[in-house]
Amino acid sequence: MQIDVGSHIADLLYEHHSVNIPGLGGFVSSYKAATADQVQGEVYPPSQALNFNANLVADDGLLAQHLHEKLGISLTDAHQAVEGYVNEVKEAIGRRNIVVFPKVGRLYKDYEQNLQFLADTTNFNLDSYGLPTLHFYPIARSAVQGSSVRPPNGQPQVAKAGAAVVKTRFLNNGLAIAVSIAAVVVLIVAYFLFFYRSSGGGENAQRLPTSRVNVSPSQADGQTVAPSGPSEDTDESLTEDSYLGEDAPTGPEELDTEGATTAPGQKYFVIGIGVFSNEENVQRLIERIYKAGYEPFTEPKGNLTRVGIQKAYSNESEIQATLRDVQKKFSKDAKVLRR
Repeated sequence: MQIDVGSHIADLLYEHHSVNIPGLGGFVSSYKAATADQVQGEVYPPSQALNFNANLVADDGLLAQHLHEKLGISLTDAHQAVEGYVNEVKEAIGRRNIVVFPKVGRLYKDYEQNLQFLADTTNFNLDSYGLPTLHFYPIARSAVQGSSVRPPNGQPQVAKAGAAVVKTRFLNNGLAIAVSIAAVVVLIVAYFLFFYRSSGGGENAQRLPTSRVNVSPSQADGQTVAPSGPSEDTDESLTEDSYLGEDAPTGPEELDTEGATTAPGQKYFVIGIGVFSNEENVQRLIERIYKAGYEPFTEPKGNLTRVGIQKAYSNESEIQATLRDVQKKFSKDAKVLRR
């Protein structure tokens, strides 16, 4: 009997905070409080943040026991089914394929051969399960208007209300002037910090060594990371978190999980798309790259993460055609980093 072991992992995560896959790793969930996205105008309910820990390789017995009780098979058969499933997953990851765990997420290897986990949006928190995402809009408040107040003798008193309105307007005007002055000061400081120094105006302008530009940690240590080759343009024009497309995915969608089959000695080129500090933005762009049919590329850049695509090629025309397609689908500032 063929047993789909991966489809039973999600059932266990509703009841346990940690589920180990013997010899592979463990899925660990932790409480995540309700969050509000001020940009999108959305409030997300409390949930369980899910991560993959490759060090939890010990067998906790949960998966085999669940198969034994759920399918009515013996514990020996359950352990054999789990062992066979783990071997299949390791072989798929070794071929650079994406392994999908239903309702849990996707597991794959990045450009530097490190395991990466992209969690699904399933809410494993039973206390908030089923709560929808709420949308909110800012409240536009009208200006304070003067109103007449009638005392006990029946005569309206407009003078005090009018004085309050005048005082409020005076304070608002003063605040507007103070904000304008502060904005001018900020612009002047920004000019001297960024434009003046970058144009070489400062006598003590710091010169960064070009040998450290766009070099991944593995290359800095003397290791060879494929693909390799001369960089066409290492001046990354995108700034931190500059790529935030409006059509960025907000929920799970089926991706093409077939990994690319490469021939021995195959040449690669890399196109950079954006540089981010927010891990969620990195994962969103990776998911869009998979949907577009490309293989994602990531590498650390200081405290940030550079994201792009990598692809095999045989002639220069393939590189230019891919670059035009990436600029059209992702960012007009995308450029070839290395080939």
